[in-house]
Amino acid sequence: MTLQSSGAISLANIASEFGGSTPHSLSEYYGVAGGVPSSGTISMSQFYGTSAPSYVYASGGSVSQSGNYRTHYFYSSGYFNVTNAGNSGGSNSVTALIVAGGGGGTGIGGGGAGGYRYLSFGIGTGNHYVGVGGGGAGRYGNYNTASGGNGGNSSFYGYTSTGGGGGAATENWYGTYPYAPAGSGGSGGGAGFATSVTTTYSGGSGISGQGHNGGSGSRLAGGGGGGAGGSGQNGHARATHHGGNGGSGSYHFGAYRGGGGGGVTWSYNAPSPASGGSGGGGNGGAINNFQHSGGGTNTGGGGGSAWSTAGSKNGGSGIVIIQYRFQ
Repeated sequence: MTLQSSGAISLANIASEFGGSTPHSLSEYYGVAGGVPSSGTISMSQFYGTSAPSYVYASGGSVSQSGNYRTHYFYSSGYFNVTNAGNSGGSNSVTALIVAGGGGGTGIGGGGAGGYRYLSFGIGTGNHYVGVGGGGAGRYGNYNTASGGNGGNSSFYGYTSTGGGGGAATENWYGTYPYAPAGSGGSGGGAGFATSVTTTYSGGSGISGQGHNGGSGSRLAGGGGGGAGGSGQNGHARATHHGGNGGSGSYHFGAYRGGGGGGVTWSYNAPSPASGGSGGGGNGGAINNFQHSGGGTNTGGGGGSAWSTAGSKNGGSGIVIIQYRFQ
């Protein structure tokens, strides 16, 4: 309990707060709190308003411990139960990485990465809900008329990361099939194209502070999905008719997460389909090259796209990581 800030204060009061061994003396309390010197002259008044260090402590998720820090990994939704909120003399805040689910890929545009937020804030005691978003559904079939599904939101302690935007769906064959635009979200999905015209379509929009825009698409090349660390690459940027690479992810807690999905390459047996962004972005494919992949599990990566009904194009599920000093 914090010591009084005025009036009479005794050595017994100080010992009650900070412990020690009898017989007590002021010199055994050098440096025990901010404002208390670590050597030299020490006085009773320097203990006004001080308290013994107290540290955050909690349970929930999958817990690892290294040195003075505990880290909680939530791979699915659950509860973070804070039994001690700590104080300023020890620790009274947490650092959290909140990654939403990535958007699904389609036949053309790559899925955008889930929103990515790295934050530090004070926390109170109690059982706090942690929501982990799922990946958006990939769409299958050559002439889909629906965009890839957006990823699910992830949240903790009033902070929310928005799911990634789904990739744009179909090429528009002389107006027969309507163009389905890329989804916007934490990061935007990659754009599609129309085979009959040279129109350039824009990728979906990302949210500032969470991610980036998806790449544009134009005749015979789909855009890459946006990532936490960079925008999706435009179609044709790598070569004629080559889909854009997914935007790069960001690095925290020992790994990259939040990579965008690669866009489709409209070329038979293309030697270099679009790559997913670092951090779980799925690779794109080509007409006869189905080496595309979905977003990585618990990375928030966007799903890759391909002109194929085979293989996964789903976005990757999100993750929430919480770390604090506990001693």
